[in-house]
Amino acid sequence: MNLKFELLQGAIFDAVRQGLCYAEMNSEINADEIADTTAIKALSEIKEIISDDEKSDFDMVEEIVCVFEKYRISAGGCHDFG
Repeated sequence: MNLKFELLQGAIFDAVRQGLCYAEMNSEINADEIADTTAIKALSEIKEIISDDEKSDFDMVEEIVCVFEKYRISAGGCHDFG
């Protein structure tokens, strides 16, 4: 990766993190509400996946990993088949 791009990426990340911390401290963002809503959506999708008797266990795991990726939740490197 280009060094300038990496430095820019780090600066943007730091700025966003500081902005989010400020917003959370001033009650502009309800982190619990956002996380709870996202968790419910993800769990609903996972429940739908595992309720399908037509899918193999491998297909279910692959689809669950895709749900994690959709919500930017790390599933670790064990399931990285790409």
